[in-house]
Formats: sequence, structure tokens, C-alpha cells
Amino acid sequence: MKTEEKKSLHEKEENNCNDDNLSTNVDINDNNMSNISCINDNLKKDSYEKIKTYVVIYNIGKKKNVGSIVRSCVAFNVHKIFIVGKRKKEINFFGNMGTYDYITIEYFDNIYELKEYLTKNHILLYACEISVNAISITTNPYEYKDTAFLFGNEGTGIHDNVLKICDKIIYIPQYGKGTASLNVSVSCAIILQNFAVWANYEQTEIKNKKFIVQKKMSKLQKYLNPTDDMLKQIHFKRSLRSQKKKENHIISFENFI
Repeated sequence: MKTEEKKSLHEKEENNCNDDNLSTNVDINDNNMSNISCINDNLKKDSYEKIKTYVVIYNIGKKKNVGSIVRSCVAFNVHKIFIVGKRKKEINFFGNMGTYDYITIEYFDNIYELKEYLTKNHILLYACEISVNAISITTNPYEYKDTAFLFGNEGTGIHDNVLKICDKIIYIPQYGKGTASLNVSVSCAIILQNFAVWANYEQTEIKNKKFIVQKKMSKLQKYLNPTDDMLKQIHFKRSLRSQKKKENHIISFENFI
């Protein structure tokens, strides 16, 4: 074989080797990118699963709506319900269909007291209200943080002063022109389902055309085994009562002087 032919064959072999190496590198890079993507997806999934959902019932008048909201909260894995401005004895949970015992409900005197609690516990407050400044839930306007959804009065909605202290205002878009708004309990269910899908909550198993319901804890079990959240809330309420007593004592003393 001639020298020039040998040289040509040698160059072709080198080129083939380089092509093989390049192909291998591309494959490795693709695999690495795939692995990185999987890792990121898993990290996101872990982050989602740690997110807790809360619902704030504020100035809702109809007892049937309150009961339906409780039922939706249990269905969509809400961690806790906050009721603002009313005591337990003033609330009727008609229509909750036995779901009341599956969720923790806490009470606050006013919305600002609740906001203080949420801020201390790093919980975002989203107002659910139809407004020109609101963000559609179809855009998934959520963050990887514990989130409380605020629902207001059936007729008057949420007051502007309250909207100002919320982190975001969100709404459900409508496509028909025969009603100005949805029922508040329906709105709550839609938003909670939308958030649960985004947060990648694990779906409950199905059996005999129903979702499986776990055995509920008795009141005694809850009392004997309080959760960390319950203990935090007890401590927070005690500190508020202590502060109010001090303020009342100062006012009384000033009046005496």
C-alpha cells in the first residue's frame, strides 16, 4: 500500500474515533441532563409535599357554607381552618357530613391577630376575591411556602383594608355571563383542588366507588397527644391573653390616677 493511501486511511480512522467520542460525550451529557432533571423534579416534589394548606373563614354568614367549606378542606388535605371574629359556640357547621372531626379548627378575635400569627409561622395569606388586581388561579400563582386561603362574606366579599395585608389576591375566572360570582363554598373547593394538584398531594385511594376514610382520633386522644401546631397555638393564645391583661391593668391604673 502506498504511503498516501495509508495516511488517508489513518486520518479516516482518527475521524471515526473522534466522532465516536463526540457521540459518547453527547450521550453522557444527555444522561447527565436527564439525571439532573430527575433530581430537580424530586426536589420539587419533596418541597411540594411539605407545603401545608390553611383556610381562613372570615365573616361568612350562612351556616351551610361553613359546613361545606369544612368538608372541602378535609377532602383536599387542608392542615387547619382559622375562623376569625366568632367563637366556637357561635358557629354552626351544618352540612359538614361528619368531616368536622377530621380537621383542627382555631379561632381568632380579629384578622390582624391572625395575620400576626401567620407571619410568625411563615405562612402566606392569599385573599380569594374577584378584583382587577387579582391573579387567575389558572396561572398557578403559588409559592413553595405554607399558604392560607382567605374567604370572605357571601355578599360583600373581603374589605379593602383586609386585602392590603394579604400577600396575594387570586380569583377563579368565569366564562359565562349569567352570574356575577360563585358560591363561596364552591369557590373554596375549586381553589383548594387547584392548589392540591399544583402541590402534588398524594391522591387518596379509592374503594367501592368511594375514597377510603381513615379512622378518626377521639377528643381524648387529641388532648393526650397534642400536635406541635396545637402546642404553638396554645402558647400564642396565652401570650395574647397575658398581653391584654397587662394593657387592661395599665388602663385601669391610669383611670384610677
